[in-house]
Amino acid sequence: MRKFYRSIIFSKTPLKSQFRYRDKFQIFPVDSKNAPTSPYNKHFPLFLEYYIDFDENENPKDVDIFDDLSAQQVVEYEIVNILSVLSNHRFFKYKNDSNQWAMITPNNGFENLTQEQKALFNNQFSTWTIRGYVFPGLKEELYIEEFSEQKYPEAPLVSPYFKYFTHDPIENNIGEIVFPETIMFCLDNYYSLTPKTFRKIKSSVSLICDGIDISDNKRSLAFLSFVSAIESFVGLEISDKEVEFECNSCRTIVNSPYVCPDCGRPIWGIKTKFREFLKKFVSCSEKSVETYNKIYNLRCKIAHQGQLFIGDYEFSFENMEKQENDWLMKLKTLQLARLSLTNWLMYDKKASK
Repeated sequence: MRKFYRSIIFSKTPLKSQFRYRDKFQIFPVDSKNAPTSPYNKHFPLFLEYYIDFDENENPKDVDIFDDLSAQQVVEYEIVNILSVLSNHRFFKYKNDSNQWAMITPNNGFENLTQEQKALFNNQFSTWTIRGYVFPGLKEELYIEEFSEQKYPEAPLVSPYFKYFTHDPIENNIGEIVFPETIMFCLDNYYSLTPKTFRKIKSSVSLICDGIDISDNKRSLAFLSFVSAIESFVGLEISDKEVEFECNSCRTIVNSPYVCPDCGRPIWGIKTKFREFLKKFVSCSEKSVETYNKIYNLRCKIAHQGQLFIGDYEFSFENMEKQENDWLMKLKTLQLARLSLTNWLMYDKKASK
């Protein structure tokens, strides 16, 4: 038995078209006549439509409400996360615990307020708010029995995809969401993965999305999230089975495909595997390899030596160049993670692994 759902998700760049992946899900702008808008809006509401298949002997109307909500959450977060990694745009849902003190901003802009309204605004009290996007009639609009017919054009697909990920991949609240030419093929292979591989990729995708969500305030942790995601991709492609241990307790290595360049002794070769994976799935140019080495060296300094991006612990106009370089390194690493997964999924053999 199949049950259709519609929910609200958000993006940081406007979607002016609609994107549908096969018969699995579709997203499009919230265009209800009752839907609120704001000139200061930086979170753009979208409708997400999808379905869940229940056991053929089970009526969806009889499913426990908590099991139903849980199933919805799993599917919705899975969709927003994979779209956020296979494109340059962060799609997201508001979490239930995101309450805060807040002030009301005028929906029509400050410049359109009357003197009386300006006086009310300047003398308002903060309110403890529940984060959400609601309007009269929303409950009825969320009920669907099939995918809705679309009046929007299909979302543009950009080629070449490599340039899509490397040329100006910054969210822009006055821009427009577009997708790379690879999006459909990658989604096909993503949903064709074996359950074991699917779980690993899904976890890595979550790491990338968590990094995006904290990247403005926790730059060092965001950077580590992106590197960890790439390392998890490395683990799927390059096995450690070739490493032999003299002692399984202390993990002393007796034989390995990787050796120390100075003394020749066998090593885990973690940095080497990281670099070789990116050479295979992203770029093998000399300049790119230099960037991979810088990224992994920085990862080790943050994880093991307590070095942080300077913007995480101090702010000084004298250090603006260093902060800009840190920001650029974090962005490069995010895009390397996105490109790594995109190119890995484009290998047909992975879909049946």
